[in-house]
Amino acid sequence: MTAESAADPGDEPESTAGYRGEPTTAKLSEIIRYFLFIGIVGFGGPLVHIAMMEDDLVGEESKGWTDQSIFMEGLAICNTLPGPASTQLGIFMGWIYAGRLGAIVAGVSFMLPTFVIVVAFSYLYFTYQQLPAVEAVFYGINPVVIGLIVGASYSMAHSALREGDADLEFSLGDEEWTVDCKLLAVLVAAVVVTAVLNPNPVIAFVVAGIVALFVYRMPWIRRHARTVSLWAVVGSALGALYAARDRLLAAVGPRIETAVTSSPLWGYALALWANEWFKLFLFMLYTGSFIYGGGLVLIPFIEKYVVHEFGWLSSRTFVDGIAIGQLSPGPVVMTTAFVGYELMLSKYGLVPVAVLGAFVAAIGAFGPSFAFIVGFFPYFARVRENDVVQSALVGVNAAVVGAILGATVTLASEAFVIDGVVDPVTIGLAVVAFVVFVRGVHAAWIIVVGALVGVPLYFLDVVSHLSL
Repeated sequence: MTAESAADPGDEPESTAGYRGEPTTAKLSEIIRYFLFIGIVGFGGPLVHIAMMEDDLVGEESKGWTDQSIFMEGLAICNTLPGPASTQLGIFMGWIYAGRLGAIVAGVSFMLPTFVIVVAFSYLYFTYQQLPAVEAVFYGINPVVIGLIVGASYSMAHSALREGDADLEFSLGDEEWTVDCKLLAVLVAAVVVTAVLNPNPVIAFVVAGIVALFVYRMPWIRRHARTVSLWAVVGSALGALYAARDRLLAAVGPRIETAVTSSPLWGYALALWANEWFKLFLFMLYTGSFIYGGGLVLIPFIEKYVVHEFGWLSSRTFVDGIAIGQLSPGPVVMTTAFVGYELMLSKYGLVPVAVLGAFVAAIGAFGPSFAFIVGFFPYFARVRENDVVQSALVGVNAAVVGAILGATVTLASEAFVIDGVVDPVTIGLAVVAFVVFVRGVHAAWIIVVGALVGVPLYFLDVVSHLSL
């Protein structure tokens, strides 16, 4: 963190030289078989997917798609990129084995089983949602999902807070914690700001990265004071314009409207934005481009826009969608398919159209992952070696955890408050889910048990209210 020199991002590492294999029919068939297999049986999350790929595809005793050094380089860069790391690693493995076509085939084959599962569960959910039995199932699932999100954030914080200085060292359960108090402050600030102000997550991540540069790279900032000052002025001006955007639009809006609406392009732009298909795809494309830090980062994005800005889902339905996403063997980012399904089902009332909506949402959310690997991988390989970028990412990592927890505060209020009253049963379920999840129990099993436990508790609660 304290090194004063940064790697030149213009120097491409030699490790990128051997990438991009040549596609053949035999290779593509092998890719399809393997990634359909891992997409079906890969329960356990990204770590399981990564371990399976390393065991099955790397080295002379495996399928031998690549060697260990290239695999580790690809894994490191996928962990640096926005989006689901294990999915991007699968795309990467397809790319180095069979080129661009191999990358596409690997990614589609990997995600297809999860997409089918999420769409099937979405159909069942929205078809039978109003039945008391289904309400009872999700009475237990909702708080369990909150516990799982907090548990995942706990694990992410364990990694994020030790990336800086070792201000605190202690044992918590079976784990040794090393905490940088400055990063802890960034994390807590992100929780408070997200819960209270609900800002655009990208802005929160950028601010955290800038703060980290001033904390860890002050010698570099002093050496480049003129450039940093110029960017600070530009950034401050843009931030002020963004903060005052409503007042500015109110002041100059009529004049701009008169000038712009005279152009036919304005009408086309309005027509496109009014089209729910276009808006769905564009928003998912935006989300997939910035969910840095893992699939759960989609929570603050969707909670802000899908729930509050667009009104496509209620908070409770969104929590149910997260549960459905975690019941599948693939990335939780596939929850976006649930969003697309609900949006088009509510608009058109037709299941085939809803499935198409799920498909459009998934294409938008996962499209950037393909672009990052196939189009920009060598560039990211260079940037990853830059010490300044790495220092900024330290702050971003802490802010990511805080943003997830901050967004979860709103979702928790929906899960824990029933008919305006705090329900201690749901809080207890969330606590238990958190404890068993951090001890290594898979999320899918916890959700299933939560559903089974929730049914009798729900009907006991209904009976108790009737007796009163």
